Amino acid sequence: RASQVFPIMAGVADGAQVSRIIKSVEKHLLDKKLKGYRLNTNFQGEQHHLGRAFSFSYGDKENGAIFSHMVVMYAYALYSRGFAEEGWRILSSLYKLAANTGQSKIYPCLPEYFNLEGRGMYSYLTGSASWFVLTLLTQAFGIRGENGDLLIEPKLTAEQFKLNSTISVNRIFAGSKLQVNISNPKKLDYGNYGILKASINSKPLALTDTHRILINRKAIQKTSLNIINILLG
Repeated sequence: RASQVFPIMAGVADGAQVSRIIKSVEKHLLDKKLKGYRLNTNFQGEQHHLGRAFSFSYGDKENGAIFSHMVVMYAYALYSRGFAEEGWRILSSLYKLAANTGQSKIYPCLPEYFNLEGRGMYSYLTGSASWFVLTLLTQAFGIRGENGDLLIEPKLTAEQFKLNSTISVNRIFAGSKLQVNISNPKKLDYGNYGILKASINSKPLALTDTHRILINRKAIQKTSLNIINILLG
């Protein structure tokens, strides 16, 4: 899947090409049974000329496994290009595989990969969990730094508001604690909502863009705890 991920992430593929890539991945790399995304299609035999990876049986390690780090990178790439619904589908597919302990036969965690049977392998050999959290925090919630200031650009989907119309997340930025509460009372999907209003510690924030908020670093450093409320609609 590297051949799909990097053109998207680097901005080489335009929007139309990204849409075609998504369709291709859904057609050729989605495991219909496990609902996970494999590294490559089944070549129906060893491919020594392609290297060591393709000497493994299909579904193991680099030959067709559901490889956690590449799945997360694909989700990140899609989010970064504004394909939030598709990014969330990819990201949540890993969670569902990991949480199905009867099938994965591991304690809930993010292993290096899931094999052809959906079993989690090499729980100790992955950095994907931290990348998963990074993607969820900086892309789905859209909370990240920009030139030293705090940027909030939500790319949350309607599915993420299924149980509650408000989602909260806590993090630390510029040495201060943040509690960011994002409300979506109509439970609209990404692309159908904008930021109606926002506040920090009950003080309204001026909106110059309906999709993103930029908060000055110094404003955050004034207090040890900042409560930020954002209303979508």
